[in-house]
Amino acid sequence: MTPLMSYLLEPKTAVVFDIDGVLAVYEFGELCHSACPDEDWETYVRENDPYASSRPVPQIQRFVADKGPRSVWACSQASDFEAAGKRDFVTRNYGIPADHVKIVSSKTEKVDFLKALARQLNVGEKRIALVEDTVATLDLVMEKTDCVTVHISSFFDY
Repeated sequence: MTPLMSYLLEPKTAVVFDIDGVLAVYEFGELCHSACPDEDWETYVRENDPYASSRPVPQIQRFVADKGPRSVWACSQASDFEAAGKRDFVTRNYGIPADHVKIVSSKTEKVDFLKALARQLNVGEKRIALVEDTVATLDLVMEKTDCVTVHISSFFDY
């Protein structure tokens, strides 16, 4: 096991996962990543609920089981029309409590959530880890906080 994975599994470390492309396999289309252009996404989500058929990631399911779902959070940037589907997906597939799933409207709010979580848990920001697939978000978190940043690829061999 890598030193990073060992650190994430420590009881004092809270792990926050992004949802799309991290907890949920990003395969919404047939033989492609997307089911429709961005401008049609809201209609598609309202008519199809893509999170009802999204697949979880087995390596992360194992990690969450090993870590304990009450020590794990999910935080995703999303619109209101996506929130319920994302929350249901996370609770159904990972056992993460619904009150541990935070939907935000911007990357800046994601940074704010990480800082607030450190205060809520009464731990230093180094004990909050964000797992993301978007390098720009990881870079922003690294610039604005002392949180641990983890690219999803670190879980490929878990």
